[in-house]
Amino acid sequence: MPWFSFRSASSRHKELLDPDTGTGTGTGTGTQRSGPPKDSPKEAAKEAKELRKKTLKKNATPEKDQDKPKELQFYTQLAHGGSTKRINTFLSLKDLYTKLAIELEIDIRKIMFCTLNTPKIDMRNLLSGLVVYNDFIFVHIQGQVREAHVKKEEKALGITITDNSMGCCFVKRIKPGSVAEKSGHIHVGDQLCKLGDVSLVGSRHYAVAAKLRDVPVGGMLDLVLIEPKQGFDSNLCPRRAPALTSTTSNDSLQDGKATVRIKSDGTVQEAVTCSWLEAAKLKVDDLLESYMGIRDLELACTLLETSDDNTTKDDFAKDINDMLGEFDFPEDFIESVWTVIEEERERGTAQN
Repeated sequence: MPWFSFRSASSRHKELLDPDTGTGTGTGTGTQRSGPPKDSPKEAAKEAKELRKKTLKKNATPEKDQDKPKELQFYTQLAHGGSTKRINTFLSLKDLYTKLAIELEIDIRKIMFCTLNTPKIDMRNLLSGLVVYNDFIFVHIQGQVREAHVKKEEKALGITITDNSMGCCFVKRIKPGSVAEKSGHIHVGDQLCKLGDVSLVGSRHYAVAAKLRDVPVGGMLDLVLIEPKQGFDSNLCPRRAPALTSTTSNDSLQDGKATVRIKSDGTVQEAVTCSWLEAAKLKVDDLLESYMGIRDLELACTLLETSDDNTTKDDFAKDINDMLGEFDFPEDFIESVWTVIEEERERGTAQN
């Protein structure tokens, strides 16, 4: 048998500690040392602890990599034509527009709106509340400027307007047979820049709607409009982004359910598409038409978002009045919206 042997540090520490008394024995191979052992039990235990920490640190994934969120990617292109670019996760709507402007080499102020998976001016695919991680973002920028002079022959002009939360108000829908459609001067996608001598740039859509309503019946609407720039590929078929890369291999991303939710204040949060929320949004939109005579899915989303931190109808009503007081919503309307939220939320919980 050889006169030497190899032992691990842990086996040495076991020898240094008596299993029954916890005191040092000072034994080991070779000649027993006289006097107190070089390593006291306390020092040996400390050495073993340090060795364990070093081993774990060597084998573990660095904390900065563990805490680092998965980087999500989106593909984008100018709607009127151009090369495909890629952007990473955005933290807010402003951050998204900034990254789009940088990658596409355009002035951020020229971005009117974005559509998802189609370059067409199709408001059914407007980027508004939710973006699925594999959506392809098409960016519509300002094109030709023109003037439109429309006589307001009825109380309602017959257009639904919205904004991109970045200062651009545009036409989302035109009611068939309305004053706007009959005039032939206003089109879906047109940005509303001026009404008479009043600039509309930088205003929210409900403020612009109020200005249009203030024009008396029989009066003239002198508008300055900007239409979206269009190109040869404006009739391309809808498309999706390329397959997700390994950096986005999370199950919720692969099944297409994970989304980025753009809130009414422009901030962004990761969320999973919620069927009850979509159903509630449509019902609230119906209530807006019934009580207010307007249809506005963005406003419906804002009303739903306001309910996030509320547990009672009174709290919800207070927040609505604080945030959207200019609409002067009837009390019955707010109560109906709260009823829809509670019913749909309960139905969604039961389904899960």
